[in-house]
Amino acid sequence: MKFQYITAIISFVLFMTIAHFVFYEMEIVGDEYFLSSMSNLHLIELFSVIGTELVIGITSIALILYLWWAKKDFVGIITVVVLVAGSNVLNKTIKGLMERERPPFSHGEEGFSFPSGHAMVGLVFLLVIAYFISKEISSTGVKITLYTVAIILSILTGLSRIVEQAHYPSDVAAGYLLGYSFFVLCIFLYEKRPKHEK
Repeated sequence: MKFQYITAIISFVLFMTIAHFVFYEMEIVGDEYFLSSMSNLHLIELFSVIGTELVIGITSIALILYLWWAKKDFVGIITVVVLVAGSNVLNKTIKGLMERERPPFSHGEEGFSFPSGHAMVGLVFLLVIAYFISKEISSTGVKITLYTVAIILSILTGLSRIVEQAHYPSDVAAGYLLGYSFFVLCIFLYEKRPKHEK
């Protein structure tokens, strides 16, 4: 089994562990501490825009148009839709099931808190962009750089929601973990498709 599949399984197990703590309203070490100690890192708030529906939607449409016009990769288009839209639907479904209230000073944020949509959908979105761009690049170094940038941006996007006090750190961590697992699963299915399909 490849490394990414093992890490995806571990990520899902860790997500379920955090979800267990949240569902049964058990204390999660560090949640309150990091929520309060990160509130002054206002510069990070700028990265919150990456996880907005407007940015994700416009960029995803651009990627879909590229896959349709330049690559004729219709399975790839479906994969992008399932990953981006699917992760958003999955996130909202889990929020409805968990019903975790947002932090006390969330400044009027709507909806429930667990898991963070910015962290989950943002990570999936950035990894999808990195994945399809990297397919067109032969240099391993450039590919690594591309994924590194995507991961750093996704981390900052998730952290911005803690700084804004819109989410607990455990919400963000859970979003990363579930988002990564979902991404690996969908890319696995995409790469295992019959080779004559595009």
